[in-house]
Amino acid sequence: MARVVILFIYLILSIYGFGACMLDYFGIYEPWKLVGETEFAAFHTFQGNRIIGIFVIPLAIATIFGLAACLFPVKYVKKKWLWLSMLSMTMVWILSFTIQIPIQFILNTRKDMQLINELLYTNWFRFAADAFQVVFVLVILWQLFQQHSKLLRTEARKY
Repeated sequence: MARVVILFIYLILSIYGFGACMLDYFGIYEPWKLVGETEFAAFHTFQGNRIIGIFVIPLAIATIFGLAACLFPVKYVKKKWLWLSMLSMTMVWILSFTIQIPIQFILNTRKDMQLINELLYTNWFRFAADAFQVVFVLVILWQLFQQHSKLLRTEARKY
């Protein structure tokens, strides 16, 4: 039962994280172009601090539960989908730490349109990794629904 709980926490946080990513990537970054030079650093820092609790911490927790789900898999979920999902999530973290976060630190101090445009461009790579990750999560959910459906049909035949 613990394995199932670990898996469901991972799946739920992954889907939540995908939605949060899409809002962050496409709803938050682009409007930064409209924020004035003088208020940009304060605005960016305020938003960034909120993103940590809303987006970064849940994804870090999802990563921990995803790794646990890979190490202690539910028997009727193919391990390859779990590992592919984690590989995609790892790519998101690598892109975040090597490209995105360093840009964010600079944007905390000043508005720089070249860096904002670089952030928007490199976001497409994170978007691709996030999209693959959520597709793998949806495949896992499909496997769970198929297994549940089989169990229900088996139980129905008994009566």
